[in-house]
Amino acid sequence: MVLRGALYAVFLCLLAAHAAELRISVTDASTKQPAWARLEVHSPDGKLHQPAGAIMDRTARARTGLPYYPQSFLCKQCTLDLPPGRYRVIAERGPEYERLQMEAEPGATLHIPMRRWTTMRSDGWYSADFHLHRPIDDLPTLADADDLNFAAAFTMWNRRNLWKDTPPPANPIQNPSPFLYLSLMNAEDERGGGAWMLHHLPEPIDLEFMLPPGKPQTESWHPPGIEFIRKARAWRKPGQLFPWFDCEKPIWWEVPVVMALAPPDSFGLLHNHFNQYGILDMEAWGRPRDQQHYPGIEGFAAYSMELYYRYLNLGFRIPPSAGSASGVLPNPPGYNRIYAKLDGAFSPEKLYAAIRDHRHFVTNGPMLDLTTSFHAGKLRGSVQVQSREPLSRIELIANGKILRTFHAPGGARSLRRSFSIETRPYTWFAARAFTLNPNTVRLAHSSPIYLPGSYNASSDAAYFLAWIDQLIANTTPERLPDPAKRGQLLSLYREARAFYAAKVSP
Repeated sequence: MVLRGALYAVFLCLLAAHAAELRISVTDASTKQPAWARLEVHSPDGKLHQPAGAIMDRTARARTGLPYYPQSFLCKQCTLDLPPGRYRVIAERGPEYERLQMEAEPGATLHIPMRRWTTMRSDGWYSADFHLHRPIDDLPTLADADDLNFAAAFTMWNRRNLWKDTPPPANPIQNPSPFLYLSLMNAEDERGGGAWMLHHLPEPIDLEFMLPPGKPQTESWHPPGIEFIRKARAWRKPGQLFPWFDCEKPIWWEVPVVMALAPPDSFGLLHNHFNQYGILDMEAWGRPRDQQHYPGIEGFAAYSMELYYRYLNLGFRIPPSAGSASGVLPNPPGYNRIYAKLDGAFSPEKLYAAIRDHRHFVTNGPMLDLTTSFHAGKLRGSVQVQSREPLSRIELIANGKILRTFHAPGGARSLRRSFSIETRPYTWFAARAFTLNPNTVRLAHSSPIYLPGSYNASSDAAYFLAWIDQLIANTTPERLPDPAKRGQLLSLYREARAFYAAKVSP
């Protein structure tokens, strides 16, 4: 026993002799001050390492097959105990900073200067993520580490209600630093029909009682989500912005119903299926796309955007939004984000008002600036895109049709083009830009500009008419045995069906 204990002590000494500390310090290169950043530390054998107690996303599901993001961590100054070897360290601080990659060995101190390649705030642009599921105590640091100005945290989500046994905060919008606001009284109703995001509620909305015990959320269709949307809307006084209703993504079964009967204030164009290291190119429990017509990750992105375009064709003037679902899917806060152009001091009210007024764009990478003016029946303007990674192309779109494509020269990170288009055949116009990335779809998309032309959207109405007919056919006694509950859903579906039927040309 004495010999065994001595051998074990020798083993520990040998292990300690070989292990060493890698010390890391992060600064903002422009201010020279310590700064939070999000790091990945890759060992030579492909494993990722983190310091003890670091802030990490411990609940994200790495469905894309690439686990790098969930194993990243936040660091301003930290120390890792590592075996010998040469480690690859990747550092990020949101899309306005360069992504840095460095190498280091244990026993050294690694200084990481985070350098901006753009400063959107200097031109009045402020960023927002409309979909976060991270611990609220971590939010100030999380937002700082990804240079995010506004974070909407969902404290009520199906069976989860942080205010069930705790009074809601006296100030539901917190301002921990001059350029950061945190919104805490937000609810997501995510069940069989879809996901409806309700921002800035005056009180808890008791979603946790809507799910049958022991059953998955996908099997809950009653009460219909539109009841909670209407309840939130009833709280909003004339002329006010809040509560705000954001449609989380376009692929859910009941989206055409909600669009017809209770149109949202914003529409999730860059949603949580767009991930940093991949894309979730499936519709979950939503309505499946035609995989032959929309193949792979590019096909999924096109399908998702084209659904939004169909609603615009039908006359809906709903601005696009963006959200990462950090804490559920493998995204950092603000990966999918909104940039809104504000006048004067930053405030949440100004941010939402700018989105309502279409003074914004959505992005998970490039920065897009679209300027336009009308001249004698033509829309003239320019679009400028800048990116920290090489650009692929800019596309100009009107009523879902790609009018112009401007390809970027090889390796270009900036592209500016002028244009002039006839407005007579179109009712809306937008610009979008893509980067070169083989693993995911990284793009920026402008808010629509509405045009005085005319467009026959009969085919778009027929598309959603067929969608709702399929939804009605799926609402069977097997799925919803209670005839009264089933009848309530069918009544809503038929009301929405009549909305689209009236827009189909004879």
